[in-house]
Amino acid sequence: MRKVRIPSMLSDIVTSAITAVDDATFTECAACPYCGGEVKAHDMRRKKFATVLDEGKRRQIHVFVKRFYCTKCGRLCYADSPYYADTRMGMPVVDLCTSLIAKHPFHHAARILRSLNIVVDRGTLRNYAQRDDLPHPEVVEMYGIEIPFSIFELSACSFRGPERGSVPGTELFGSVRLPPAHRAFLLAMGAGGKRDQRYEQEEKKKRNTGYPEQDGRRQ
Repeated sequence: MRKVRIPSMLSDIVTSAITAVDDATFTECAACPYCGGEVKAHDMRRKKFATVLDEGKRRQIHVFVKRFYCTKCGRLCYADSPYYADTRMGMPVVDLCTSLIAKHPFHHAARILRSLNIVVDRGTLRNYAQRDDLPHPEVVEMYGIEIPFSIFELSACSFRGPERGSVPGTELFGSVRLPPAHRAFLLAMGAGGKRDQRYEQEEKKKRNTGYPEQDGRRQ
């Protein structure tokens, strides 16, 4: 497949955003999405989120999504997670696909994705184009390529510092739009943002006083 020339900065943004999700966990489900009944934990499922190119080799990105059993209707349901109905890739990846096929033929969109280190075949892109239930994502144009905001929001989370490895899925996708079947937003990102803001305020206070604090005492 002939490669499309994409600035390395853009491919790095997309790749870092997608790989930041690897092994994230999604465990929240307030009620059964079918009947509104009370749910109980059932098991944990490992789901594919994307296929990326890592130093030229394919790498599978997965997340863990908890399943629940409804005590009212008896159906199994998944925790709130960033997947559109009947898709096998994460929502930001699907957003990227739909934004590209809106402007480019399938074969060219697949080449652009590969240049961004994302592997999606033309058949999958064709299937997305034939669906009328997938939303048209908000995008920003960079170097002639329309990138959905969900990618940039996810990328911002991937640069949050040393805590990144322990960030749960709810924080990673707090500001990213979820499928209609789930809650409109995951609220944990708001808490995470406030936590970061408090941390910055504490650091500023320490610099202003000139005294590092340890165990609540000035040294």
